[in-house]
Amino acid sequence: MRFWGIAWKNLVRRPWRSSLTALGLSLAVAAVVALIGVSQRLEQSFLQLYNQRGADLVVQHSGGMMQLNSGISENLHERIGTLPGAGQVIGGLMDIVALERFDLFAVIVNGWRADCPVLDQVTIVEGRRLRAGDRSQVMLGKVLAGNIGKHVGDTIEFYAEQFEVVGIFDSFSIYETGAMFILLGELQRLMDRPGKVTGYVVQAAPAGDAAAVEELRVRINGLDPNIRAVAVSEFVRNISQIRLIRTASWVTSVIAIVIGIVGVLNTMITSVFERASEIGTLRAIGWHKWRVMSLVMAEALLLSSLAAIVGASMGAGSARLLGCLPQLAGFLDGWPPGTVIAQGVLLAVVVGVLGALYPAVWAANLRPIQALRRR
Repeated sequence: MRFWGIAWKNLVRRPWRSSLTALGLSLAVAAVVALIGVSQRLEQSFLQLYNQRGADLVVQHSGGMMQLNSGISENLHERIGTLPGAGQVIGGLMDIVALERFDLFAVIVNGWRADCPVLDQVTIVEGRRLRAGDRSQVMLGKVLAGNIGKHVGDTIEFYAEQFEVVGIFDSFSIYETGAMFILLGELQRLMDRPGKVTGYVVQAAPAGDAAAVEELRVRINGLDPNIRAVAVSEFVRNISQIRLIRTASWVTSVIAIVIGIVGVLNTMITSVFERASEIGTLRAIGWHKWRVMSLVMAEALLLSSLAAIVGASMGAGSARLLGCLPQLAGFLDGWPPGTVIAQGVLLAVVVGVLGALYPAVWAANLRPIQALRRR
């Protein structure tokens, strides 16, 4: 019988133990792929939103990222726009509201000027875009409109007021398709933030030039000590909500990995102890220590490889299903990145190796005469 055949036979002759160990390790891999995948998709989607808008810098109140409880002056729009090296400047106000009637508790509301380029960059699929002078009127993203069953001419209540749906739009960004737009002045009134915006996205001229971006960043920071301009990539990476999700995902994943290691260790130790006499026979007929050790490691690798395939599939499917939930519309979309799936598979293999290392060394150092006495 060939080497890998022996390893496989040792696993299948104890089907329940091997199956339960593989299942436990699969769940650990699934947790890594799903949780890390979700956090990376969130970060990538945010970064895509700003990159597609051609933004180089994000300007907000100094002291934190994505602060919804503070704002900066709307008058900075013109001051930033007149700086040397400044291109397009887009300012807006953002809030998160709950539509409890539809079991949606984190719907993004964006307030834009009537002449904001964002309103021209989305695709109107029904109705019209917002116009100057609109009051108590709203545009809904296509995903949000579908989840709450609203069409042009219907009304929707938030901030304890009724708003007429004047348009439904589609966008390249999952955040926008799950959000709603109203005029900036309306949102300032509803949030009691007259003359305030959450922040600005600024394009440098020439766009994407690292030196021009840095020079513009310094100029913007010099306008007001209470504002801070940062590169888009740094801004997205340090958004407090994303950092929290990323940290929680890794902590949970580490716990799952440790449990997986313990499971493989327990299975391999038990298997080696039960087969001590068999291992002694192999040593007696001439098997070297490294070959005995390789046999135990091969069993663990077969077990972890099976768990990796099953776990990666489960994790990717779970992350995809989460994005289909109406409650998460506007936040998640698509499958986990391929790099995350590869990390999950690699972790399963590493877990298998670590879990089998001690049993493999113990088996390799077992003296034939001692092993044969265990019959």
